[in-house]
Amino acid sequence: MQHTGPGYLLSRGLVVDGTGASPRPGSLLIIDGKIEAIGAVSPIGVEEIDCTGKVIAPGFIDAHSHMDFFSASDDPHHFDSFVAQGVTTFVAGNCGFSPFGFVPSSPHRHLIESSLFKAGRNSLDWNSFTEYRAVLEELGLTQNFLHFVGHGAVRTSLSGFEARALSPDEYEQMLGLLDDAMTQGAAGVSLGLQYKPGVFAKMDELDEVARLVKGHDKLLSVHAKAYSSFSGTYPMVPFGRPHNLKAIEDMLALAHRTGVRLQFSHLIFAGSQAWKTVDAAVGLFDEAIAEGVDVKFDMYPYSCGATLLNTLLPEWFMARMPDSLHELGSRARLRLEATVGFRLAGFGYPQIQITNACCSEYEPYNGMYLPDIASRVAKSPFEVLIDILDKSQAEARVLFHDYYNEEIIDRLMRHPAAIFASDSWPEPGGHQNPAAYGTFPRFLCNARERRSLSLEAAVHKMTGAAADRFRLAARGCLKEGYAADVVVFDWDEVRDRPGEAGTGAPAGIEHVFVNGSPVFSFGKVCAKRGVGRFLLS
Repeated sequence: MQHTGPGYLLSRGLVVDGTGASPRPGSLLIIDGKIEAIGAVSPIGVEEIDCTGKVIAPGFIDAHSHMDFFSASDDPHHFDSFVAQGVTTFVAGNCGFSPFGFVPSSPHRHLIESSLFKAGRNSLDWNSFTEYRAVLEELGLTQNFLHFVGHGAVRTSLSGFEARALSPDEYEQMLGLLDDAMTQGAAGVSLGLQYKPGVFAKMDELDEVARLVKGHDKLLSVHAKAYSSFSGTYPMVPFGRPHNLKAIEDMLALAHRTGVRLQFSHLIFAGSQAWKTVDAAVGLFDEAIAEGVDVKFDMYPYSCGATLLNTLLPEWFMARMPDSLHELGSRARLRLEATVGFRLAGFGYPQIQITNACCSEYEPYNGMYLPDIASRVAKSPFEVLIDILDKSQAEARVLFHDYYNEEIIDRLMRHPAAIFASDSWPEPGGHQNPAAYGTFPRFLCNARERRSLSLEAAVHKMTGAAADRFRLAARGCLKEGYAADVVVFDWDEVRDRPGEAGTGAPAGIEHVFVNGSPVFSFGKVCAKRGVGRFLLS
């Protein structure tokens, strides 16, 4: 057999091909970055890897990622924890954030560069998606990437974080920039409706963005306005419709009006009161799907999630920042709303873990929960919250807890519209999100130990189902001629091991290949730049 690059034979394993089909014994031959053959294959002139007793599966697709910011860094080790858990492809640019799509010479560029996802690069030295791709192609990718363009990033470059509607000229510029990015190959547009400035966008603006995406026949990814039963992003009406259900209804109605394909980001239920809405929330998705709305949702397997501390704040308070942090009247109103809101949401200070305070005064308390910090510094939890927001310039990072319980995770994992994601990134300091180290092994461990899914169904949701959703050609399944993104793991042993700082390496992942190149073997990351690909839509 003639070939120009290295070849590998993964022999005598259990092939789980990503389609949802039953596992079958067999071998897999990789030649020149492609899957050459599956089944009974002889090792002719290639390196053989014995996979007896192990699963041979497609590489895992992280359906909701923010690693596009980190790919521009000079340090490829940002990706090591994802390589070690079997991730070969990222769907990035979510929640309204993207590292491209800016207005050239925008006076607000610094707001984008200092976002939640600091990439270890002082500036983003490009504007368009095409220019961004050129920089990364020169650096080389460690994994494959599909990108959304962030509505929030584009809007920030036009109006900063101002709490206002765009002017007619800005509005046309915004639509033009989003259109340009999709024409250049972005997979669609993402919305971040709990973050500035997406939180200030009105529904008519979102409808127009959705119609633009529909015109390109691409996806609209949505971080909704609320994921708890009570949220400051909606008017404060105690005992009214739970806000997380209202947020789901708003986005499903948008998809119904415009016909856009909708990807509902990280379906979570923040706070114990929201757990009571799971039946109603799942029912809303089921009803919309039955009516012909093209919608799916992604999820992660942990009960906590990473974000900015300021996402707790109501829209009116964010609109006045930083002044509102020092106004006695604003602080008194916020304290009252927090007291009432936390009670209505079943969420509060004990669920807030400061992972990176982003200020020297509170750096020693990274990894601690707000009440514990408050007791150390002799302040109330509310005063600590305000102080950290002020001293960090609202850049403090947190893990919010009680997003799920195990029963909810299992139920969502089984839902036909669910696909799997990490929604994680490496923090530049402090405590880490365990999802950046163990998401996909944890999904597999849940499936095995709690019998929430069969082996083949779990693999399908993190491979073939995600590839279908994002229209990734010739990826996500083990088929002849497909790209050789492959993971070998031990079904009996695979699991996450987060450790105290959230940084423990998972167990059971043995080999990982990206486009036929070995990037991980028996606990050793050997990833290198240049093996990943841009996946254009």
